[in-house]
Amino acid sequence: MQIPSITFCDSRSITDKVYVDVRAPVEYTNDHIPDAVNYPLLDDEQREYIGTLYHTRGRDEALMEGIEIVSPKLKPMVSFFSSLSQSSPTIIVYCFRGGMRSESVVSFLNSIGFNLFKLEGGYKAYRQFIRNYLTNYYFTIPVVTVYGLAGSGKTKILHHNPYSLDLEGCAGNRSSLFGSLGMPDHSQKYFESRIVHILDTINVWPYCLLEGESRKIGNCHIPPIIMDAMQKGIALWLNTPIDVRIQHIYQEYMPFITEEAIVAIMDKLQPALGKTKTQYCKQLFCHGKYLEFIQFLLHHHYDPEYQHSIKNISFTASINYTEPHDTANTIDALIHSMLQ
Repeated sequence: MQIPSITFCDSRSITDKVYVDVRAPVEYTNDHIPDAVNYPLLDDEQREYIGTLYHTRGRDEALMEGIEIVSPKLKPMVSFFSSLSQSSPTIIVYCFRGGMRSESVVSFLNSIGFNLFKLEGGYKAYRQFIRNYLTNYYFTIPVVTVYGLAGSGKTKILHHNPYSLDLEGCAGNRSSLFGSLGMPDHSQKYFESRIVHILDTINVWPYCLLEGESRKIGNCHIPPIIMDAMQKGIALWLNTPIDVRIQHIYQEYMPFITEEAIVAIMDKLQPALGKTKTQYCKQLFCHGKYLEFIQFLLHHHYDPEYQHSIKNISFTASINYTEPHDTANTIDALIHSMLQ
C-alpha cells in the first residue's frame, strides 16, 4: 500500500492541520516544527537502543526489536489519533528522515481507516526549509532596534509591543552569563525555528521592533539577516534610572539564583573582572547584600562593556523609561511619527 505523503512546503498552505512528531522526546526538545504535537514512538532510551542495534546488527533486527517495543503501544496510539482527528482533519506525521517511524505509524493507522499523511523527508526536510528561508529572507518593513543598559526594561517593552521579535525569548536566554537562569536555553535549531515562525507573519506589520544584541544570545548565534537589519535599522536609546534597573534585575533573576550558581558564574567572570572584585562580589552575595551585588556588577562590568559595544551607533532618539506599558506606547507613537 502506497503511503500518502506531503512536502513541508505544500503542507504550509493547509490551514486546518496538525503536525505529529513521533521522534523521541530528546529529539523533539532539541527542535521541532512549531506547534507540533510530540507522540514518541520510542522513548529516549529505546531510541538509543534501537539505533545501536541498527548500526551493529542491521536494519532487519532493529526493525523486529522495534516492533516488539511498539506493539503494546498500539491501542493507546489509536486512541490518541482518534481524539486528534476530531479537531484536526489533516494530520501530518513526521520522524527524523521520513523513514521507518513515521512510515510505520501512517501505514498502520491508515490500514484501519485513518487518513494520515507522512511528511516527505521528515524533520530533515523541515530543517532544509529553515536554512533556505534564513538565507533568502529580507525585511520588507522598517526595523527598529531599542538599546539600553542591562536592566533597562528592553524585554518588558518588547512584550508590550505587538510588532516585536523577541530574540532572547526565541533563544530561551537573557544574553549574559546569568542569562540561562530560570530560562530553557534553547538549541540553535530551535532558536532558528522560532525566528522563522515569527518572520513568516510580519509582512503585515508597520515595523519590526528588536532589542539590541551582540552576535550571540547564550549559545545561539543570531542569523546574519537579523544582525544586518539590526545594524542598519533605526536605533533608539532607552534611558532608565539605575535604581529601577537594579530592581528589574533583582525581580527577574533572584528567584533562580543560588549561591552555588553565583560562585560558578563569578568564576567565569573573573578573567574580565579581576580576582579582587570577583571575591568582593561573592562576599556581597553570600552576605545577602543582593542589591549592592547587582549595582557593583553593573558599575564595574556590564555598563562599561555595553557602552563600549555601542560606541559607534547613532541613536535617532532617547526615551525615558517610566513603566512598561506607557513606555511601549511612547515608543510605538514615536516610531509611527518617524515613518510618516
